[in-house]
Amino acid sequence: MYFEDIPCYTLFEEVQQSVTQTVLSACDTAEFLGSDIYGLKDIYDLYGTEYEDVIPAFISCRHEENDNGMRGTLFRFRLTEPLRRHILAESLTCMFGGEPPLLENLALFQGEKCLFSCVSHEVFSLYRMAEVDDGLKEAVLSAVNDTIKNMPLYGQMQKIAAGLQEKPKAELKKELRILHDLCWYVDEAVHYYFYMKPSQPCDFSKFRQIAKNYLTGETYSVLLPLNGFADLQPLPIPKTASEANSGREKFAPQYLQSEYYRQVERELGMLEYMIEATSR
Repeated sequence: MYFEDIPCYTLFEEVQQSVTQTVLSACDTAEFLGSDIYGLKDIYDLYGTEYEDVIPAFISCRHEENDNGMRGTLFRFRLTEPLRRHILAESLTCMFGGEPPLLENLALFQGEKCLFSCVSHEVFSLYRMAEVDDGLKEAVLSAVNDTIKNMPLYGQMQKIAAGLQEKPKAELKKELRILHDLCWYVDEAVHYYFYMKPSQPCDFSKFRQIAKNYLTGETYSVLLPLNGFADLQPLPIPKTASEANSGREKFAPQYLQSEYYRQVERELGMLEYMIEATSR
């Protein structure tokens, strides 16, 4: 099972934590890659770092090239409490040691059976490459479902989901797509130098009308005093590739990285989780 198939995994830290705890509870050893180019070369090089408390857990190391063409040293550890704490603090798909990382590409084992693996430096396709053994699928999904239902947002979105039950599926799909495209409507309106074209045209008045039926009152209220999509991004943005390359620190990132858009995505993700659950 790939992580992209886990409901709401990319949206909520609570879900990531529940998955991490479930997988760790089934495993007894861990393996990390120290890249030949920039990674850890010797276990004792962890002294003086925040990870030195995992040195006593070290079992062995070997040098090899993996299926993704990365050459380096694979370090095997017992899954001790200090190592578990680091993984819980930084997630299953983490890299230890910043940029460049000392250790990456975590794999977790029960005996010699690999129950989890990832290629943690693959930022744009990470969750398609992070995989948990299908034998843990039921336990992982059960933990995720329990976590989601205990979140305060779940109760808020339940009321909204109930109000959408009679909406035709085609209309529901179309309006959800429009709301997900908020980041691109904003980038298009402010002339961000690079953006994806929204899936369909929608002016701000129509967007706000749709959003009223899908978002919580608090999140929707942000849209009420605005005159257009551009008002959601008042900060300076790069309008040419040259500006983006020469002065990133002076400009705001694409709107999809904004906290407001992330909140919209969390609410829509929770809503879609509920809609899918009721359609099974």
